[in-house]
Amino acid sequence: MKYNSHYAAVIIGLARGILVVAENGMIIDTILNGLATMLKGLPNYLFTTIMLVVHNIITFLVPSSSGEAALTMPVLAPLGDLVGVNRESVVTAYQFGNGLTNLISPTGGVLLAGLAIARINFGQWLKVILKLFPILWLVAAIFAAVSSAVGM
Repeated sequence: MKYNSHYAAVIIGLARGILVVAENGMIIDTILNGLATMLKGLPNYLFTTIMLVVHNIITFLVPSSSGEAALTMPVLAPLGDLVGVNRESVVTAYQFGNGLTNLISPTGGVLLAGLAIARINFGQWLKVILKLFPILWLVAAIFAAVSSAVGM
């Protein structure tokens, strides 16, 4: 487990380094302006659904929850502000996207350790969870959409 904690620390450090360069170079402002212009007028429920999908994808690439938060929240939280979506909804989409993807991600250390302890191979787990995953994802999308409507 030492490897996983070191990996998370490296990801968080790299994310912070990228953030410092992007902030000082005004790159984040340019990205935010472009994204906000593109997403302006999009209904809040659609914005949170898109964010859920984005976090599903990013979780595969960055298996560390804290690393993903350090990488994405400095951009996505202000983006939510710019398009009129409350920060609670932004965090809700992150939590659901990250948590659900960690149920199926072969790079998730906790999932693989839990399956090893239970003596369940990953293929068996996928057969079961992939039947349930679309239902869980739909419920998560609904909750994220409701959180964006309630927060207005």
